[in-house]
Amino acid sequence: TNEDLDLAAIIVTPTTGLVTDESGAADTFVIRLANQPSAPVTIPIQSNNTVEGTVDATEVVLDATNWNDGVTVTVTGVDDDVIDGNVFFAVLTGDPTSSDANYAALDDGDASDVLVTNLDLDSAAIHVSAISGNTREDGTTATFTISLATLPAAPVTIPLNSSDGGEGTVPADVQLDSSNWDTGVTVTVTGIDDDLIDGDITYTVVTGDPTSSDGNYDALVAGDVVDVSVVNEDLDTAAVHVTAISGNTKEDGTTASFIVTLSSQPAAAVTIPLSSSDTSEGTVPTDVQLDSTNWDTGVTVNVTGVDDDAIDGDITYTIETGDPTSSDGNYD
Repeated sequence: TNEDLDLAAIIVTPTTGLVTDESGAADTFVIRLANQPSAPVTIPIQSNNTVEGTVDATEVVLDATNWNDGVTVTVTGVDDDVIDGNVFFAVLTGDPTSSDANYAALDDGDASDVLVTNLDLDSAAIHVSAISGNTREDGTTATFTISLATLPAAPVTIPLNSSDGGEGTVPADVQLDSSNWDTGVTVTVTGIDDDLIDGDITYTVVTGDPTSSDGNYDALVAGDVVDVSVVNEDLDTAAVHVTAISGNTKEDGTTASFIVTLSSQPAAAVTIPLSSSDTSEGTVPTDVQLDSTNWDTGVTVNVTGVDDDAIDGDITYTIETGDPTSSDGNYD
């Protein structure tokens, strides 16, 4: 009689020390049998925390061809987008099934579970996209997006400010939370007309110090969030506008008027000479002066009718505008 010392057993190696990380790094272990089965043995496996790690199969099957070498199981780390530190999870081995009565008699406690550490690679960071284009003084807008690198534990508020409110404006802040941290918030920058012929002006959307009851994001400072450079395209040009005359003058001294304005705020006073083509029919002031105080409201010019003591019918004459002069080169 040769005494049999073989026993049905499931061997798992290793059962501890496996390490994955949130970049998708993987580790492996092997499941094999202590002796050759008379029929295939199926052992269910699963991760007890698929947010941290997954396995590459739902079961392993061991039979006469592979019972000794075993089956290699790959465990892959998963990024949970949360700053939660290194997290331990387990690959659970289930109740074996087989028509080999020796292995069918085993239960899930006879196959060791495997302990795995998933290394946390998440860190608090704020991402700012490039600006979509330029703003313009006609109110044309440009946009950029602010998002978070990880899911915050509480809403994160990021103040915004324009370095030159005379060129462009932005909302006071953006708020990012669990509903929009990854898609982000689109920030609209609106161009402002400053009424000056100053060329295209570069200004900055300044991002301030983030605040949050999530300590990871509250620990960030203004320097951790990129500012956004924007160009506001200048649409202002030098032009003198003259309205239509209010009506006719009369020889009894009845006046008529028109208004002279500028299209943009001058850097210095602008003088426009005026004269009548026929002073025996009507007179005007010698000039108008427009500056930063009245360029847009304008100067009202009164034309006064003159009696020439002749029965000559209604006479058409012209108020002639002369060469503008100014120390503002655009208007000069």
